[in-house]
Amino acid sequence: MPRIERLHQNTPEWHRWRMQGIGASDAPVIMGETPFKTPRTLWSIKTGRMQEGSAGPAARRGRELERFARHAYERQTGIQVEPLCLVHEEFEWMRASLDGLSFDGSTLVEIKCPLSLRDRASAQEGRIPSHYHAQLQHQLEVSGAEQAHYWSFHGTDGILVEIRPDKEYAKRLVEAEAAFWRLVKENRWPESANEELDLSADPKWRHAALRYREVRLRLENAASEEHKLRATLECMATARRTYGCGVEVLKSSRKGAVDYAAVPELRGVNLEPYRKPPVAVVKINFIEPNQQ
Repeated sequence: MPRIERLHQNTPEWHRWRMQGIGASDAPVIMGETPFKTPRTLWSIKTGRMQEGSAGPAARRGRELERFARHAYERQTGIQVEPLCLVHEEFEWMRASLDGLSFDGSTLVEIKCPLSLRDRASAQEGRIPSHYHAQLQHQLEVSGAEQAHYWSFHGTDGILVEIRPDKEYAKRLVEAEAAFWRLVKENRWPESANEELDLSADPKWRHAALRYREVRLRLENAASEEHKLRATLECMATARRTYGCGVEVLKSSRKGAVDYAAVPELRGVNLEPYRKPPVAVVKINFIEPNQQ
């Protein structure tokens, strides 16, 4: 059984606890499955050479909506969950901060409140974004839960994707994380001539990098504001077509995606019984005033 740590997430004590091991959000970095951080950067953070970056708009949005998302999940599934911080029963360095674990320990929930339209589309298609695969398998390994529920929350409701433990992948994950943690404890990193290139002193790089950071931040802030305004428009739109001031909201419904994993044989099988429930579709367009 995993050990429960009585910690509140995002507190100083919790941050210190995370630094003393490998958490679920570290797993995709170690497995090379995320473009947002390299293993060398993570190692530099864990060894105190570098400070963890501040949370971006997406992470801040997730924290703001997590409580509401968890309540929506509980209403839809009927499963009551509790946020918990856990330590693996065998590996002290392997940890997980769960958004929720059912009281019988069989089901964990990972809440995402994505700004990315691609991530939202993945959930609508019944799959998780690939950069979250290692995170969920890490959580399953630490908790020993039978299943993970990836809950993609969009402000008022959400989409649930069920994930089962992948034993072969989990074995590779534990081995990779153990090797990484040894490098942290030994305070060393295997050097490679072509692995890193420091262009901090290059004026051209500096100009481009600083401009990129500035533009990226504006884009993230704009995306966050767009998402909030979209949610407001969706709530106000009570007809099939609601419009005004150059914007229209169209509501329709399409058939749910076929759950091909549930079909024992595809050839000659009627797929309609396996079709998921209809999914609501909302589209917002710009229109000219004379088109209203």
